[in-house]
Amino acid sequence: MIIVLSVFALVCLCLCGVQIVKIMQKQQEPRKADHIVKPDGNDILAEPMPEGTVLAETKDAGKEYIDETLFLGDSNTVRFMTFFDEDGLTYTSAENTIAVIGMGADAISTLACMQFDIGTFTMVDSVAILQPRRIILTFGTNNLDGFTNDATFFIEQYEPQIKAVQEAYPYADIIIQSIFPIAQFNDYPNLKNSQIRLFNAAIIQMCEQNDWKYLNTFEMLYDSASGFAKTELMDTDGLHLSEKGVAEVIRYVRTHAYITDDRRPQPLEEIPLVYGPKTDMLDINPLTSQPFDPEIFTQPETEAPVEEYTPQEAPAEEPYVEPEPVPEEIPEEIPPEIPPEGETSTEHDGE
Repeated sequence: MIIVLSVFALVCLCLCGVQIVKIMQKQQEPRKADHIVKPDGNDILAEPMPEGTVLAETKDAGKEYIDETLFLGDSNTVRFMTFFDEDGLTYTSAENTIAVIGMGADAISTLACMQFDIGTFTMVDSVAILQPRRIILTFGTNNLDGFTNDATFFIEQYEPQIKAVQEAYPYADIIIQSIFPIAQFNDYPNLKNSQIRLFNAAIIQMCEQNDWKYLNTFEMLYDSASGFAKTELMDTDGLHLSEKGVAEVIRYVRTHAYITDDRRPQPLEEIPLVYGPKTDMLDINPLTSQPFDPEIFTQPETEAPVEEYTPQEAPAEEPYVEPEPVPEEIPEEIPPEIPPEGETSTEHDGE
């Protein structure tokens, strides 16, 4: 009996020893980081794209798809209104674009930037006025700092703003576009594509949790061989889309379409007169803490048959002035007609 118990205790001791060794080995293994912002433009660890969240390639949905979509964003979204398509029209218009140069994701519900004849409203309030079929939001570039290796704070700013948009008009589909990459030669040395990829990975996760769709234009603009945006698709500052870049992004939007049943209450309410977004209302570039470069708008090289969009101020309301009363006109007394000389009047005294 003693021998059996001794053997049993020895076996238990061996098993415990094996488990302790395994635990120690596991603790000694280096922890594999999920995301790391590297000091250069190389790739970070790629995350698998969740099916159903990231929009897949579709047939071209056409210009109608763009016209039914409301675009909310910053300076790159402004450029959708400054370049022309093959028909000589801007890709988007003041009626379906609300964008402000230098705007961050945290200002969506607070910055009054969209002008109507009834007043100037925030993006959140404007959504209910415009009643779009879908909304594409493109923010994050102006929230980059080049060194943060945790996107938690950014998502904590962005997510409630998107929810506010959705609550303002729950009948529209919500699509979140990726942050665009930067080119190798750029005017923003602190920015890195590694951080942009990190933020985009966090955006994808946010979309998956909220049943929003993710538009991965990053993959089209990005050159994996160099680790930077494709030079020909970016302007000379390396951050903003070139004329060709805008065309390619719009093409990508149309060929990665998300079309669902139109849930908007019919008939739509009458939309007030649209003056358009106040695109240049911010003075300081958040990425440099310096005043904005006046050349931030790149004009098309060729003339278009229509006038290019420029931000317009809504006309100031004039105070009402009570009109002065108009005196009643007294009809003049018409003198009796005097017959010409040589003629006698047909009227006779005594009649």
